[in-house]
Amino acid sequence: MDYTHLMILIWSLWAASLLLTVMRGITRWHSQRQIFADDYFVFGGILSLTGLTAVITRLLPQFYLAGAYAAAVMQDPTTPMPLPPDVFIARTQTSLKLMFSQMLLFWTTLWAAKFSILFFFRRLLNGLPKYIKAWWGCFAVVLLLYLACMLSNFLTCKPLAKYWSSTGCSDPEDLVRADASIKFATSADVVADAIVMILPLNILRKLQINARQKFGLAMIFSLGIIIIAFALARLAQVTKATSNATKDPATVADAPVLLSMWSHIESSVSIIVATLPAFRYLLNVKIGRTQGRSNTRERSGGKTTSQVAGQSRTRRVLSGQWGGSLNTSMSQKGSVTENDWGSETELRPIQGIEKRVEYSSTSGRRTSTSEDLRSESRA
Repeated sequence: MDYTHLMILIWSLWAASLLLTVMRGITRWHSQRQIFADDYFVFGGILSLTGLTAVITRLLPQFYLAGAYAAAVMQDPTTPMPLPPDVFIARTQTSLKLMFSQMLLFWTTLWAAKFSILFFFRRLLNGLPKYIKAWWGCFAVVLLLYLACMLSNFLTCKPLAKYWSSTGCSDPEDLVRADASIKFATSADVVADAIVMILPLNILRKLQINARQKFGLAMIFSLGIIIIAFALARLAQVTKATSNATKDPATVADAPVLLSMWSHIESSVSIIVATLPAFRYLLNVKIGRTQGRSNTRERSGGKTTSQVAGQSRTRRVLSGQWGGSLNTSMSQKGSVTENDWGSETELRPIQGIEKRVEYSSTSGRRTSTSEDLRSESRA
């Protein structure tokens, strides 16, 4: 891909990511009047992506120039440099330093998206101590994988100062190390995405909701598959370019260009994916409208108040209006009980309308003695 088309692609992806991030913030504030930790991670991710976009825009012209010059030299060794030697070398060193910072921004952007999805799920686990402990375990592993990816960036080229020398890490052993580094970091990336998905999908399997709601949640929690697909595509393209560079020195500048392009694509996709859960309420508003009457018929068809309330609460969780947790079972007294999630939790009051009916026995018959309708609302 030529430089102009690559710049159009990069800045278009950045604009799409920024637009969705802004829309996410507006949507979250409109629906809940507050910003949560998962929102802040997305905001941090878009800042990191902005820095990544600027860095790539700054460094790519020099690599395109170096690539064209290397190809020309292979054809004609007497080809003069396109710039004065000292200027050409200085620009190359600057671009290599930017390349180093690019990788730090890349991993930071990716992990900001992962942490956003993790903390989105964390808000649904209030009152479930068993799964909160599992969540903290997932968080610790994902954090360690982020630190490992950052560390691998410092170990790719030895000594580190060689990274931005006039020749860069272009020796055969350096290219082998670079190939191993990107394979390790991509593996860590994929494992982190898998960890982010496994816990919520395991809980979803036990959640007592209808098939449509379960499918919607499964789609939200499986979004990491998209990031994994782009990570594997990035790995395939970059390792291919690195392998070609060891065989043909004229293509040595292709690897940085492909690495920059695919790093930006994966980073942009990760931010876009991280924003999507905030828009889930748009679908569920429609679900609520189409299912409102059917829920009324279900009540008259023998469903208990707790079952109806549980479904209503699930819909509020999906729509972003529920401030509590995803507990799905209730006891009549609201005491500590074993719920469908497999952990004991003290159930919290339900938003909306609560109906309380008391009965007394007279001559073997039950008669209604009092009925109290109470409306509670909670932010």
